[in-house]
Amino acid sequence: MQEHSQVDLIVRHALIITQDEQRSVFEDGALAVDGGVIVALGKTAEIEQRFVAAKRIDASGRALFPGLLNIHTHLFQSAVKGLGEDMAVEQWVQAVTFPTAATMNAEEVYLLSLVSCLENLRSGATTVMDFMYGMRDPALHEAVIRAMVDSGLRGRYTRTIVDRGAEMGILPAMLQPAEEALAHAQALQAAYDGAGDGRLDIGLAIGVIWGMTEAGLRAVRRVADATGMMITMHVNETPYDNAFAQEQWGLNTIPMLERTGVLGPDFNAVHCVHMTDEDIALFVEHDVSVAYCAVSNMYLGSGIPPIARLAGEGLRIGIAADGSGSNNCQDMLETLKFSALLQKVGQQNAGSVLAQQALDWATRDGARALGLGAQVGSLAPGMKADFFLLNPFTAKAIPVHDPVATLVYSAGQANVDTVVVDGRVLMEDGQFTHIDETALLRETQRAAQHLARRAGTERLLATRASWRPV
Repeated sequence: MQEHSQVDLIVRHALIITQDEQRSVFEDGALAVDGGVIVALGKTAEIEQRFVAAKRIDASGRALFPGLLNIHTHLFQSAVKGLGEDMAVEQWVQAVTFPTAATMNAEEVYLLSLVSCLENLRSGATTVMDFMYGMRDPALHEAVIRAMVDSGLRGRYTRTIVDRGAEMGILPAMLQPAEEALAHAQALQAAYDGAGDGRLDIGLAIGVIWGMTEAGLRAVRRVADATGMMITMHVNETPYDNAFAQEQWGLNTIPMLERTGVLGPDFNAVHCVHMTDEDIALFVEHDVSVAYCAVSNMYLGSGIPPIARLAGEGLRIGIAADGSGSNNCQDMLETLKFSALLQKVGQQNAGSVLAQQALDWATRDGARALGLGAQVGSLAPGMKADFFLLNPFTAKAIPVHDPVATLVYSAGQANVDTVVVDGRVLMEDGQFTHIDETALLRETQRAAQHLARRAGTERLLATRASWRPV
């Protein structure tokens, strides 16, 4: 009789969409997980002949996908869902997000960020890169990190550097000399890199070109080279970025980033809506990656980024919800759908982005964009056990003909019933296993309303009734 190897978890009888190089699919598939890593994947009969597990999940009738990657968001911004509609970016940040950020306390940040993490999980996202504002108070940064760790997500926390911009409405609580902010980023790296049993690491963020001095840009590159931290930045979200850079330095934004040495394979450019041929050529030359924020770009009226063209040039593309302030949710399935649709509209070509391409951006390509392609984004032995089960039996998703098309165009959060990160079952049969979600949501509702009153953003609701839950 063959001896069975003991593992932590077996998921069996699933339709497995691996997202490997060959885009292999296993009908009646199973995978075995031990120590947070996939140790075997194949037909259910084969896996059950080889392994026994402390926990087994029967995934009959469900599809198993690698976890999605949300490669750009601001987790605390769940505070401002429904505030500041119908504003352009520059007006919106001054009226809504800057006052909120300057007023919030650490406990509020923790609650709001944790709710954002749970919504990511509910929509199949298992890896999130957070872009936290450059707040002077260290407790605010630590609160977001604590929420990310407690949620069970895999994540990268990036600390923003902003060393100018008072004339643009950036508040004193968000401004700091670059060297001071970079010293804090390095302290966070020393304290939290590898937190959550290795699920979290620390990176650097540059807010906007109009929030940086030339010396600050050069300092960020110097610290990134010395520490290995990734750099991410909002780039050309609106035409104002280039207008400012031209007035300040006589160059557009991206040529200025090249001049200061910021561009490189470790640089992730967020938005990239208003791009010139020169910009694209510089991105290709320096092998940068791009975070595509389709819903945010539509919500703020920023424009349609040339993502299909950037992908065609060989750049690494990932998709992102962006913060809930410019999206009103963290729903990565909604983001996945609109990421495909916005490119079709922009090119007036229904075949310009296929469902498989959108899924690639959300999984394997997003992982490559974050430098995590050897760990997550696909399912194979040796990869991290980050995945979710999709139950299609809702009116929204049924009937299923092509499971990838169902995920991209038809599925919603109600279809995600089980989520595993690092081999740990965080959600099973639609219920979180480690957090009292109902209590958290009620507490967060109260905290967000208190914060809106203190920040003065509740006045934006003056013509409408304000929700008061029981």
